[in-house]
Amino acid sequence: MKSKTLKLEKKPERLFKIVDKVLKQIFGEPATLFIYKYLEEKHSLKREDIPNELEIFTEGVEKYLGESGVSVILETLFNESSELKLRKVEEKDFLEQLKELKRISYR
Repeated sequence: MKSKTLKLEKKPERLFKIVDKVLKQIFGEPATLFIYKYLEEKHSLKREDIPNELEIFTEGVEKYLGESGVSVILETLFNESSELKLRKVEEKDFLEQLKELKRISYR
């Protein structure tokens, strides 16, 4: 039973690592930390809670970075998550794409 619990705890971490890697790749370490600080101060969202609070994360990122910033993040997510076989679906918005990434990364 214990090993099942450990597996469940690691799944959100996997999604966070992908998102974190993409943010750092696009914006660099200092700016990514600033984005996390903004999300925590303005949206009460801690980094470790991002995988479980995708709606809040999406809202915060969209407000902070605008539509262009979100588009850059999505495009980079598709490139970085190719091992997860995430398919780009044009009609899905940022939140829906993140939910799909979460679903895939939880396998």
